[in-house]
Amino acid sequence: MDLESIAWRQAGVVSRAQALAVMSEGQLRWLLHRRRWLTVFPGVYQTHTGPLSWTGRSWAALLHYGPHATLALDSAAFVLGIGRQEPHNVQIVLPQSVRRDPRPGVEVQRRRRIEWIQRRGQQLTAPAFTVIDLAAAPSASRDDAISIAARAVQKRIVTVEALAAELARRRAHPHRTALELSCGVIADGAESGLEVVYVDKVIRAHGLPPMRMNVPDRLGGSRIRRDFDNEEFGVVAEVDGVLGHEGFGRTLDARRDRKTLARGRVTARQTWVEVHYQACELAADLFGILRSRGYPGHYTRCSRTCSIERHLIVHMTS
Repeated sequence: MDLESIAWRQAGVVSRAQALAVMSEGQLRWLLHRRRWLTVFPGVYQTHTGPLSWTGRSWAALLHYGPHATLALDSAAFVLGIGRQEPHNVQIVLPQSVRRDPRPGVEVQRRRRIEWIQRRGQQLTAPAFTVIDLAAAPSASRDDAISIAARAVQKRIVTVEALAAELARRRAHPHRTALELSCGVIADGAESGLEVVYVDKVIRAHGLPPMRMNVPDRLGGSRIRRDFDNEEFGVVAEVDGVLGHEGFGRTLDARRDRKTLARGRVTARQTWVEVHYQACELAADLFGILRSRGYPGHYTRCSRTCSIERHLIVHMTS
């Protein structure tokens, strides 16, 4: 492959070894002296004078740190399509035996075990390895960890089985139990930590009938997705996160709920605060809605301190 093709494949950067395979030392010095090429890191050059893209910076980091360097964490997630935004820095992992000086804009970790794949020529941590790594980040809450895993599974980037296998190797993972318990719900279609909690704490814990998750539908000529849907009794449940349901978002929710009701179906809408802290009350509300629409079953108490019956009594007396 000629140098121009290599530079194009590597987003405009080449290594010293790649350059000297097709040109002399003097020609390389001339390109750098005339600023036709720019030095990104020692031994890594930018072959144009315009802004260097994030992909170019990631290639520069991999070339500088050598053949064992692997994109990791948010950088690997971005390449895989799990992350939505370009990371500020490039994150790589190296084997513990490799020692290199730190460079600006590059975060380096050293690990005993690295599972990796190649994507568009770049070496990056494997999908399951990446997801479990991100879920263990100091800033990741339990819900964050579950949401990362759910998003990767629903995008078909990784399977639940692969996540479970990788998690089994991480005995000290901070969210190990939560992820293990969530795998089944994620496999059923949950796309966020909040949806997993709703299934676990509201529906399953209280013995309510199952609901399909993230169901495609059409409403008023638009394609939408229902968070939860029970077609038999015409009940829809929506769980609203912290953002996206204020102001105009709330107006859209109200319009969506009206049009759903006009089709003979009812929407139970709840916030993340209620899902986390008022699960028994939500279960009582959902059971009451289902029963009013012909559900013949019963409920179960989620624990000795479950308050579903108290909330049902309030429903019957109000």
